Amino acid sequence: MRMARPKLIEDADLLEIAREVFVADGAQGSTRDIARQAGISEAALFKRYPTKAKLFLAAMMPPPVDADAMIAAAEQVADPQEALMTFADEVMNYSRAATPVIRQLTVTSLVDAQDIRERIGRKPAEQEIARALSEYISREVGRKRLRCADPDAAAMLITMSLHTLVLFELRHINSRAESRRSVRAMIAVLWAGMSPEAGRDD
Repeated sequence: MRMARPKLIEDADLLEIAREVFVADGAQGSTRDIARQAGISEAALFKRYPTKAKLFLAAMMPPPVDADAMIAAAEQVADPQEALMTFADEVMNYSRAATPVIRQLTVTSLVDAQDIRERIGRKPAEQEIARALSEYISREVGRKRLRCADPDAAAMLITMSLHTLVLFELRHINSRAESRRSVRAMIAVLWAGMSPEAGRDD
């Protein structure tokens, strides 16, 4: 009985290489380059993934978001304002990994939009992050550690601001250090409030 030849590279490692190429070059990324970096022939690559579209869709899977773990990290911090900074750091680290992948998915015509939705789900990661943050803010309001009239709105504002700062980084408008300073300044403004009554004692 003829034994099957062992794989030269595991699928997960192959897809990681493909993801790096597609993030850098978009859907125009070369399958020949992917195969070369993986140490296999292009023919062997297409035996695993019969079309470039299937390879692209398999490789361009954003990392799963664990918003509850992000909140759990924040809840380890005693100071509520610093806890929000910890949460922001967690979100931005996730976004730095996910956004370049998602950006390429949204601009390609190589794969069908329906296939993309089925692959990554219909609920955006930002929505899940905002949900977890809103619940956290509500709990902190209940504990009298925060004051917030609309936790949903505050959570969405923070989440979208963090996403925007990561986009600025990807466009080389901000450095990571500048983004973090911006986040701290934003949280400080939210913390103080903007109305003239915000700083008064009740």
